[in-house]
Amino acid sequence: MLKNKKMAIIATLIAMLLWGSTIPTIKTTYQELGVGRSDIGAQIFFAGIRFFLAGVLAFIYLKVFNKEKVIRENVDKKYIVILAIIQTFAQYVFYYIALSNTSGVKAAIIQSTNAFMIVLISLIILPSERVHPNTIFAISLGTIGIVVVNGGIREIGSEFNPMGDGMVLLSTFFNSLSSVYIRKYGKDQNEFLVTASQFILGSLPLIIIGYIMNKNNLIFTTKAVVLLLYGAFISATAYVIWNSVLKYHSANEMSMYKLFIPIFGSILSIIVMGESFTKNLVIGLILVILGSATLNLDLEYIRNMRR
Repeated sequence: MLKNKKMAIIATLIAMLLWGSTIPTIKTTYQELGVGRSDIGAQIFFAGIRFFLAGVLAFIYLKVFNKEKVIRENVDKKYIVILAIIQTFAQYVFYYIALSNTSGVKAAIIQSTNAFMIVLISLIILPSERVHPNTIFAISLGTIGIVVVNGGIREIGSEFNPMGDGMVLLSTFFNSLSSVYIRKYGKDQNEFLVTASQFILGSLPLIIIGYIMNKNNLIFTTKAVVLLLYGAFISATAYVIWNSVLKYHSANEMSMYKLFIPIFGSILSIIVMGESFTKNLVIGLILVILGSATLNLDLEYIRNMRR
């Protein structure tokens, strides 16, 4: 079904909506559990539990929805281990620490650099990709947008929070790297098995490190458990969809739809967390949107040239 471009776009937008809801979900869970900014151990431990549950759910998806026969000899174990390290462990160590040190709206907009990072990483890992003037212009607009979000060039030194904004950027980098990695090496792998396995493997070091570092007595209320299960649902469902789409479509081309993550995330953060847009956030978001639109025009240009 996802070989069809229109269906792939619809499925991708569903995944983006789920990912957009991640920020308010995690921040609300932190409030419910009483996890503060300095509780790094608790944040990592919580992330590990979430992704372990996501792995279990993905295995359920494998049993229920998978139509493809899985041949053990064809499973690339090295590919799964590397993906577990960059897509689950590295990405979410930074991501969970970041969300306690920056606003949901700001984090959502910074994450929109994902589309631009994917293009740059593709140039290294997928040499067939070429850089065109529109691509450079799009990346420049996105970069300016991030500077504006952080208060402009004069104020970026004081307003840029390494433990918040910096961690979001690092998390976004590993997410972009994993997307390109999946596109290059995951075409012949079963997306259900890969998603489930890498979640389980990536969650184990998160759980161990978080448990050792955690000094809080986390009390999981009914609300916290529901939020935790929803977080697991987000990851299992969105990643199965995204990994499936990347089997059939270019990472560069589909990355433009990741623009909807900050849009959905910002809207949901305002609704759920009561956050508000500042002038800088509005301007930054507009610049990121323009950058992504320019990138899309560049992709259309490339396709037309190839025809």
